[in-house]
Amino acid sequence: MAKRKNISKHNFGFLIPQIAVFFLLALVFRELNVPRYALLSLALYLLLSGYLKVVIPKWHRKGLYYIRKGELEGASFAFKKSYSFFSKHIWVDKYRAFTLLSISGYSYREMALMNMIFCYSQLGKTKDAKNIQKLLSKEFPENPYGSEK
Repeated sequence: MAKRKNISKHNFGFLIPQIAVFFLLALVFRELNVPRYALLSLALYLLLSGYLKVVIPKWHRKGLYYIRKGELEGASFAFKKSYSFFSKHIWVDKYRAFTLLSISGYSYREMALMNMIFCYSQLGKTKDAKNIQKLLSKEFPENPYGSEK
């Protein structure tokens, strides 16, 4: 199996909503006269962030787990489920800076498609990989992995 290139893209503008969430929590706790409100706000923010990143994108995480184990059939299935979930709940993905406290520049739908292309190409399912690549190109025209090289 070919070594997978780590592709990451961050949108640091998404840090602003995360900082806003933290300060909103701090403001609420301060108004409630909670002692050590800043520390409590930080702890709650970290718990919330961890929870949201584990629970909502569970199929995405399962897909990554399967890729690490070399189980590409399972990974492609998990990424299909992830794509389906985020397609049904587009607002969760679109506003992921708030809903998932994520700074990823790629949407979960976009990442699912890129990962499906990887899985299918590694499995020798060239036709499926090309079909997903066309879908990626159509839905995310700015993505360099959507165009054929």
